[in-house]
Amino acid sequence: MKTTVRIPGIHCASCAALIKDVSSEFRSIQSIDVDLDQKTVTMDHDESFAMDAWKQEIEALNSDYRVESL
Repeated sequence: MKTTVRIPGIHCASCAALIKDVSSEFRSIQSIDVDLDQKTVTMDHDESFAMDAWKQEIEALNSDYRVESL
């Protein structure tokens, strides 16, 4: 499955690295792409992916990170 979300608060390579690092802890995510220009994150994942848990982890990184569905 592929999911793309928008995170308006991301703006630099450090933001992308943080998101990729946290996402690596979710075994159900096979790949992740952070597009800083579009402020989107696209993930390939299996059906067991816990979107709510991932969203909480990402939003806890920075008060500017709000995960929005597209």
